[in-house]
Amino acid sequence: MKRIANILAACVLTAPSLLAFQKEVSSDDVRLYDINLTVDEGAEKVRVRIDMAVDSYNVGSDREIIFTPVLLADNLSDSLQLEPIVIAGRNRWYHYLRDGFLDDGDSNIFRAGKKGKAHIDAEFPFQPWMANSSLEMRAESANCCDAPDRLVGPSPSGNVPLARIDLERPQVDIDFVFAPPVDAGPVIKSIEGSAFVTFVVNRTELKPDYMNNPAELQKIINSIEYVRRDTDATITRVHIKGFASPEGPYQNNVRLAQGRTETLRRYVRDLYSFADSIVTSDYQPEDWAGLRTWITDSLSLPISNRPAILDIIDGPLDYDERNAAIQRQFPQDYAVILRDIYPWLRHSDYKVTYAIKTYTSLEEIARVYAADPTRLRNVDFYTLAQSYPVGSPEYCSVFATAVEIYPDDPMLNLNAANLALEAGDLDRAQSYLLKAGNTPEANYARGILGARRSDYAEAIRRFEAARAAGMSGIDPILERIAAARDYYPVTYLIGTVGK
Repeated sequence: MKRIANILAACVLTAPSLLAFQKEVSSDDVRLYDINLTVDEGAEKVRVRIDMAVDSYNVGSDREIIFTPVLLADNLSDSLQLEPIVIAGRNRWYHYLRDGFLDDGDSNIFRAGKKGKAHIDAEFPFQPWMANSSLEMRAESANCCDAPDRLVGPSPSGNVPLARIDLERPQVDIDFVFAPPVDAGPVIKSIEGSAFVTFVVNRTELKPDYMNNPAELQKIINSIEYVRRDTDATITRVHIKGFASPEGPYQNNVRLAQGRTETLRRYVRDLYSFADSIVTSDYQPEDWAGLRTWITDSLSLPISNRPAILDIIDGPLDYDERNAAIQRQFPQDYAVILRDIYPWLRHSDYKVTYAIKTYTSLEEIARVYAADPTRLRNVDFYTLAQSYPVGSPEYCSVFATAVEIYPDDPMLNLNAANLALEAGDLDRAQSYLLKAGNTPEANYARGILGARRSDYAEAIRRFEAARAAGMSGIDPILERIAAARDYYPVTYLIGTVGK
């Protein structure tokens, strides 16, 4: 392969014969003092800086050589041409001088053989095709009249390769670690409701047939019967809490709420022969919280002074004084409250709590999962998931259902985060990892999230925390992350000469 200097020297003596030969150029013929190619992914900009040793070339007096940096997509679909560097022989340089091309002093036209260097500093917006591209130097030889002759270089496009851009960092493939949740014990479920059991004024005896009591008592009975019919359920507690309305003396309301609640508790206990430890009770003499909710929310009721009444409810007065103040200051509103709200504050809230049996076989777990997954323990979901291929639709569905039923379980959130990471949903993975605790497995998954987000410092910090907590196999992962972190997207394909 001929050196450019030899080619151009031949031009002086035998210029007409140049077209008779294939003209070639190599990396040795592109003499650079310096080259710097940077890609700022955040700012989406590319910068090219080149210093060329123009005094290294001997060019025939009437000829010139043109070097043009070009950025080319790997598939040659796109390109960007930068400002050319012209190294002119004596006569050609004086031609440019005479015609005013050199007047501004910053043109890239240089006289061959004279001391100096050409400098290119170009910055331009990053475009997607540049993610896989090459910076090359196109070389041409020309005289005053004819079209330039291309000097063919070694690259597929016929240029001299200078540098290559490849923004595809090495993939950091890391296996996911799924972990079983800590057994939270049997599934506890409950049925809740309110029964408006009516008592004779100022009395605590329960009359099951009085007024609407048969229907109201049936609410509690139906809830208990529902659980008793469930062969997989065992009632662990029936709790009743009685409330009274605020009218009347507070101490009398204490007596009524306590007595009426105890009477209802004994009624339910004796109806089913429950032990005293199963049927429990509590009471609240005056349901001021309920009154506040009614005043705030029952906008259809003709109450004119809601803010002032709420101020009394929230104020420092004792209970008897509150009721009296509302009655005295807002008698019309109090009449509405007495008629339309206070009856609803005389209620008994009940809660039937029951435990679901523990399912011991995979067949039972699968059956219950299909019928009602809320009856499964947190560990049952993990057991069921292991019966499917990892990553299969069934596997993913089981873990997705598990975290819906147990949204605060750390290990189920960890497993759901792994599936979200595998699906590429990094934001959803992060939301799950917020509830995954601080276990080694959780930090391991957070390390994967950091790597997927190219936050390599966070990834390394998390994996080191997992290693410090006793997880094995972390060192090779840290090495791969460091390689991705330190990856430089530009590879230089040409050397430089001393200045």
